[in-house]
Amino acid sequence: MDELLPAGKYYIGDPCYVIDNSKWDEYLDPFWEDRGGIFEFDGHLCAAFYTRWGDGDYDCSDGTILGVDSGSIGAIPMALCHGDIDSGTTVEFDTPVECYSSNGVLHFGGYTVDTDPEDEDEEEDEDGYDE
Repeated sequence: MDELLPAGKYYIGDPCYVIDNSKWDEYLDPFWEDRGGIFEFDGHLCAAFYTRWGDGDYDCSDGTILGVDSGSIGAIPMALCHGDIDSGTTVEFDTPVECYSSNGVLHFGGYTVDTDPEDEDEEEDEDGYDE
């Protein structure tokens, strides 16, 4: 069984907006080592994953648009948040939750962020080229 993120209050969004700048490199060490997923940082479990297309704006299933500047989105315990929590969404999990990435869709308990959405404006012509 995969490790679960404990119950509690979390920020879901780009971690670079809420992790203290003086601890950013320390935060990145376990994230890069595990290539995303659930990892321990500063005495707390965090979950974070790379986005499919790097920086940009991504829709969370609760209707929030998440701006991304670090190429990642995470669920960061509120106890670690020292920045702009309005850049993401805040949630409370009553029970431990599974967090994972599948085909560009990031899952944080019942919240999802599609980082590889189909572009409704792009259509292919019958030869397979974008119009």
